[in-house]
Amino acid sequence: MAIPETIRAVVIKEARVAPVTEISTLKLEDNEVLVQFEATVMASRLSFPNPGTILGCDFSGIVAAAGFVQGGLFQDRGTFAEYLKTPTDLVWVVPEGTLSHEEAATLGCGFWTAVHALFYPTRLRFTEPPAKVEGEKWVFIYGGSTSVDYLELIQLLAAAGYKVATVSSPRNFELMRSLGATVVFDYNSPDVLDQILALLAVKAFGSEGKGKVITILGSKDEAVAYNPNVMIQPTLIYCSLGREFSFREVFPVSKEDRD
Repeated sequence: MAIPETIRAVVIKEARVAPVTEISTLKLEDNEVLVQFEATVMASRLSFPNPGTILGCDFSGIVAAAGFVQGGLFQDRGTFAEYLKTPTDLVWVVPEGTLSHEEAATLGCGFWTAVHALFYPTRLRFTEPPAKVEGEKWVFIYGGSTSVDYLELIQLLAAAGYKVATVSSPRNFELMRSLGATVVFDYNSPDVLDQILALLAVKAFGSEGKGKVITILGSKDEAVAYNPNVMIQPTLIYCSLGREFSFREVFPVSKEDRD
């Protein structure tokens, strides 16, 4: 397949302005692949623009099949383009006849954010499927019908044998249960907190170590000071890509996350 000298890409010009622009075809660095674009995902991450960069994070293509990049953070790393580039170890083959390009593109940032938060040694270190957790262990997910939660967190935890409790509107109860939730609470119920505490409070008590709260973009100083016995730790899947980047704050290179 002949690679064109120029390609069309959605390039950020300024906040809320990202026209289709003709640019030179991306130059590959060591251990990178060039992927012909087929599908991507629209996500709230697109609301953090960095002028001069190509929009987009998740993708599926006809060569490398699926993966994620730091779209909007580095000028040559977005996915809203006819061709895109990404490190070779951050793409994987989608077996023929299993997923469409649109379905494969959803297994990018959202899915790996869930994996990062649940299983990485630097985060919660839960038992990772296909292994099964020993005994009865509960995990509460607040907001079961949001994208990362219900598409990834609930299913991953259920696959590892955890009992999952979550909240959603009644219309989504059956969906939550079908994805693996053991108990679903109606967040509109006036006594929903009492219901949750009655089921889970005692199970959350422990005498060893600190509790841990995983957040997407860190926390305010007052939140950290509120309870010194709880460790508040940010998780952002870009940390695993081995490059310093700025996303509201500066995130240094993390060898542990990259490995």
